[in-house]
Amino acid sequence: MNECGHCSVKIGEESAILANGKVWHVNHLLCDLCKCRINDGERCVPQNGVILCSECHIKTTRPICKGCGEFIKTNFCEALNSTWHPTCFQCSVCQKPLKVDFHQLPNRMCVHSDCFWDLQLRMIVAKDLPK
Repeated sequence: MNECGHCSVKIGEESAILANGKVWHVNHLLCDLCKCRINDGERCVPQNGVILCSECHIKTTRPICKGCGEFIKTNFCEALNSTWHPTCFQCSVCQKPLKVDFHQLPNRMCVHSDCFWDLQLRMIVAKDLPK
């Protein structure tokens, strides 16, 4: 017997959606978290019997980028006890993404090795300039 997973009313000849092992009236498949309607063909993610729309799935399972504050949907990097979009973990001098070898300055800013040594050289030169 095909009963709707939401209202338990028998689904006759009308359109229905199959999700999480149950059949649903088209308007009754809802995200358990935000209550938005999940349309036929849209991705929904069942987790421990709970149905989530793709946005709520991202919000409940993905880390937040330390740089921009957005949820990280794909690739990420971990540095300085935080998680970042690869493009958000940037050199404070040249704004290019940082890779494995970087330096953290005393003010906690991170820089590429080349930028770090350039800053060091500038500080040495600035010390030797007459006042």
